[in-house]
Amino acid sequence: MMKNILKITLQAFVLFCVISFLSLSYSMINSRLNSISPNLTIGFPFEMYYQFEVKGECDERTLLHGAHFINIIYNFIICFIIIAFINYKQQTKNNNQ
Repeated sequence: MMKNILKITLQAFVLFCVISFLSLSYSMINSRLNSISPNLTIGFPFEMYYQFEVKGECDERTLLHGAHFINIIYNFIICFIIIAFINYKQQTKNNNQ
């Protein structure tokens, strides 16, 4: 049982990292295609981190950023539920055969 929970947690962490990377990539590509200053957001479905420029310059005075730590937990819980559901479906499918 503990081994199964550890396996699900590891898979959820990998899914969480992949989704975060894809959301960052989408944000960067979207900024590049629309020719706007590099506004970055990380996280799906909840935004975990954002960064944007105020005046078009990139230094400490005009760069705004922030993190939403509770959204990191929410996103990981969603990934954990998705992986647990997939594993449950696979186990029930294998038990029925």
